[in-house]
Amino acid sequence: MIIFFLGRQPEIGLAELAAVYHQTPQLLSRSIAALDLPKAVALKEANRLGSVIKIAELVVDYPSLAEINYPNLATALFERITGKITLGISLHSNLSKVKKDLPTVSRISKSLATHLKNLGNSVRTLYNKEPVLSTATLLHNGLVSSNPKKVSLDVIVKPTACLIAKTIYVQDIDAYSLRDRKRPRRDARNGMLPPKLAQTMINLALGASYIRKESDQLTLLDPFCGTGVILQEASLMKLNTVGTDLNPIMIANTKANLEWLEETHHLRINTKLATADATNFDWQSWTKPINIDIVATETYLGRPYTTKPSFDELKSNISSCNTIISKFLVNLAPQLASGAGLCIGVPAWYNGDHINHLPCIKELAGLGFVNKTTGANLIYHRPGQFVGRELLVLQKL
Repeated sequence: MIIFFLGRQPEIGLAELAAVYHQTPQLLSRSIAALDLPKAVALKEANRLGSVIKIAELVVDYPSLAEINYPNLATALFERITGKITLGISLHSNLSKVKKDLPTVSRISKSLATHLKNLGNSVRTLYNKEPVLSTATLLHNGLVSSNPKKVSLDVIVKPTACLIAKTIYVQDIDAYSLRDRKRPRRDARNGMLPPKLAQTMINLALGASYIRKESDQLTLLDPFCGTGVILQEASLMKLNTVGTDLNPIMIANTKANLEWLEETHHLRINTKLATADATNFDWQSWTKPINIDIVATETYLGRPYTTKPSFDELKSNISSCNTIISKFLVNLAPQLASGAGLCIGVPAWYNGDHINHLPCIKELAGLGFVNKTTGANLIYHRPGQFVGRELLVLQKL
């Protein structure tokens, strides 16, 4: 069993796991999911999972936390290992208060360390003020490396079981920061799509597609490419890319950013860029003889808000966005082959507990799209924001 620790919005992570691995994940808790996969398969796709913070491999399970067999666990993890061991412990439980969890983490760490010392090892244990070790702590202490003497364990407490898993992958936060903040062209208004979310959107589009080709034979279209974040992440996945934007400055920014990516990541990027209006542009003729296989894009999100808008302001904004995005979908639909997968980021507006969706979402079937979005609304949204990004996962009929 491979265990996936999901990000702040686990419903998006569950959809991404299903899209990438073509299995329905088993929920262990609200933000932890499991799949029956070979370790090699899980790790092969790990770097492109935008919504997965950490991956672990199940080592052993016990009926309860109190029944952990520490001598057997120490032997299973470190048999024939000698010398100094660095051990990190993270506890994932349904205990409501951190102060109840921390003594448990300390007790697990000390119990396991005692038995490792009995095997002749010296032990350095890591745990901090929170029950779960941070990504930075794991990375900077080398706890997700090939070194068998440096191990991070995840203890997952459920009502009827206690799972012990060994961390095998952690998101490279430094690499994401580099691709986000070190690009030569950034735009606070038009280019703030996080690389992690771009990865997730590409994976959702690929998962919705019936078109099966090798990555370097697939072509992705981003019709609202902005500063090129989706094209950047698609290029790292070895996809061919096509990007357009209404604003020529954005196309110049995308070109500069992709050239930077080629140089810094030693890539050969196959892309085609143009200034174009997504509501009437003929991509099919422009890209001939290349076919567009998948679409991933963040569309026009409308007017940003720093304070709660009035009803009339919001109504006008929704109408404007709906008109633009409806025209775009009408223009795009006949240009795609049957089975093409799409992930379209559209605005959704929060008004207290109520979410205002685009009216055109109810009209997708009439355009020839099947809505493949499953479960809860897939809305990337931060607390306090009035506008979120709703991810529509579609397939062309």
